[in-house]
Amino acid sequence: MRVVKWALLALPVLCAAGCNNERKQECDRFLQATKPLAEGTPGVEAVESVKKQIDGMQLQDQPLAIYAKNYKEKLTVLANTLQLKASPSPPDGTDDVIKKNLKSLRTDVSDVERYCAQ
Repeated sequence: MRVVKWALLALPVLCAAGCNNERKQECDRFLQATKPLAEGTPGVEAVESVKKQIDGMQLQDQPLAIYAKNYKEKLTVLANTLQLKASPSPPDGTDDVIKKNLKSLRTDVSDVERYCAQ
């Protein structure tokens, strides 16, 4: 009877360890996908590649899935702005919008790193 009692008490701990391992793997995949945007100003191709990688992830961790959804939306804005900059006559302020979006994306990655470290 004591063995069953201890087994029932240990079950949540074992599940949490397995869930944390799955979350860690998902976090690692997400953070690895974002590496090309970590420094400098990326090109449209790099942004689209990162977006495609993240879009292909089937994230089970709910908060991480929300981070990924928001991140993809920001990637879309950045890619469109980079395409606009490549046009013959980009509007004034395009560079500022690109810098703002990159800063926001990098802040999101920092937030995910903190979340994943928990």
